[in-house]
Amino acid sequence: MKIRTEADIYMALSTVRRLMKELGFSELHQQKVLVTVSELTRNVLDHAGANGVFGCEVLDGRGIRVRVTDRGPGIENVTRALEGKKSPHSHGLGLGLAGVKRLMDECTIETSTGGTSVVATKWNS
Repeated sequence: MKIRTEADIYMALSTVRRLMKELGFSELHQQKVLVTVSELTRNVLDHAGANGVFGCEVLDGRGIRVRVTDRGPGIENVTRALEGKKSPHSHGLGLGLAGVKRLMDECTIETSTGGTSVVATKWNS
């Protein structure tokens, strides 16, 4: 689904919440994934000119993978971003990519001047 407005963020959150309930994820793990989705989709609005795509998939009936890809300017310094340095332009929860990496079981980030793709996975334990 395209991420262009606040309403798109809410749709992404609703979709993930429904899938996680169906998979029997605990409330704690649901919250971790929902915060992740909120942070990543918010980054699209704040840093990529509202030009992104969100997707999620169920893995083997026991995990959920979210992917957010944008066509923004890319992340200038991924190391700094992963240290938790909040951008003054961000309106998210302030956890940023460092928070996403901590909350999820797996996380990969690919970035260039043509955009950024973040893939994060949470397993139902």
